[in-house]
Amino acid sequence: MARDPLSQTLELIDARMIYAGGFIGGGDWSIRFDPPRKIKFFVIGRGSCLLALDGTATAFPLEAGDVFLLTSNAGFTVTTDLALTPKPAHAIFAGAGAAIVPVGQGDDFLFLGGHLDTDHAGGRLMVESLPDFLHIPACESGAGRLGALIGELVEEAAGRAPGAEMACSSLAHLLLIQILRRHLAAAAQVEPGWLRVACDPRLVPALALMQGNLGHSWSLPELARAAAMSRTAFATHFRAVAGIPPLAYLTEWRMRQADRALRRGGSSVAEIAHSVGYSSEAAFSAAFKRVMGRSPRRTARTGGRELDAA
Repeated sequence: MARDPLSQTLELIDARMIYAGGFIGGGDWSIRFDPPRKIKFFVIGRGSCLLALDGTATAFPLEAGDVFLLTSNAGFTVTTDLALTPKPAHAIFAGAGAAIVPVGQGDDFLFLGGHLDTDHAGGRLMVESLPDFLHIPACESGAGRLGALIGELVEEAAGRAPGAEMACSSLAHLLLIQILRRHLAAAAQVEPGWLRVACDPRLVPALALMQGNLGHSWSLPELARAAAMSRTAFATHFRAVAGIPPLAYLTEWRMRQADRALRRGGSSVAEIAHSVGYSSEAAFSAAFKRVMGRSPRRTARTGGRELDAA
């Protein structure tokens, strides 16, 4: 059975949501978070609060069951009252020794959060494919899959049973997939890119062919036939959805798969070149350097560490 393109894309960039913890609040409180280095997600388990992003005049009212995904490198404040002076988050959570930290007096509010873990290139791809933030109110998540996952995450986080940390991270990863599905279903509002093309029903058959057999010399007519479209219509639609022509997308996909194999090690450059459709190591090396910005041999030698540290 052919694998679906969105799963393959998330696997390629090693995308996984990691649950980090949260806090219980009561009374009046205000917490200031520094700009995140990774994509962050928040779930409101109970109660309500305001979330204010740096550089915007808008404060988002968040209610129980709301989900918020933050991709921009902006600091933010979570509070019961914007007039309060916020305490820095690092001072509250440093050395806390617990996954959920009490803030203020009482426990009428529960805030859970985490971050998206990817490789360096994958993080850039996600940021480029998503808006600065996504807010999904509880009235939209409702009684569907997203609402059920939120309920399970809250129960696991609050219960603290053995294995809760792993369960919460697994649920957070499922939340990510549901959030992406919800966002990408509104294709008209989504920027062209890898995530959007992976969910386009007209292009999925062609993507399945490309990604399922990287060693084949795919032609535009073959891919158009798989999508049941004329060559011109296929090329036009693909570029509108992906932001690049189909064969350019195929080259980038091959190079990212090769990059992943080089980082793992265990195969020669020539073997990897052949696996992604290149009979000539020189031609593969030229294409890899053009797409990835460095040579395959350097990637194999360093395991990509230089890039990840940049």
